[in-house]
Amino acid sequence: MQLTKNTLRSVLLSLAAIASPAMANNCGDIPQAPELVDGAKVTMDELVANSKSVKDYIAAADVYLTCNETFAKSDDFKSLEAAEQKKVLDINSTLLDSRNNIGEKFNAEVTAYKAANPK
Repeated sequence: MQLTKNTLRSVLLSLAAIASPAMANNCGDIPQAPELVDGAKVTMDELVANSKSVKDYIAAADVYLTCNETFAKSDDFKSLEAAEQKKVLDINSTLLDSRNNIGEKFNAEVTAYKAANPK
């Protein structure tokens, strides 16, 4: 039991260290990209549902990015240590890349759907 308790404590401390700068911004949870369907194997209904998930993710990412950019201009951000500031900025960079790439990846699945389902 002691090993489990120590392991749990280590995991929680690691998560707190990673999440602390993100939590300090009060922007909520970092949006998670939805899994994309395999366009060559899905139905139109599944593709449309996935499209909605992608659009919802992009919208949530935009809200988070705007909030985080506002935080990065705040005194609270400026009071963080350089390493913590870098974590906040890295989160923004990673999320922005993900947000920008998911549309392209989804469009590739739409193309695969059209190829698999010619009219």
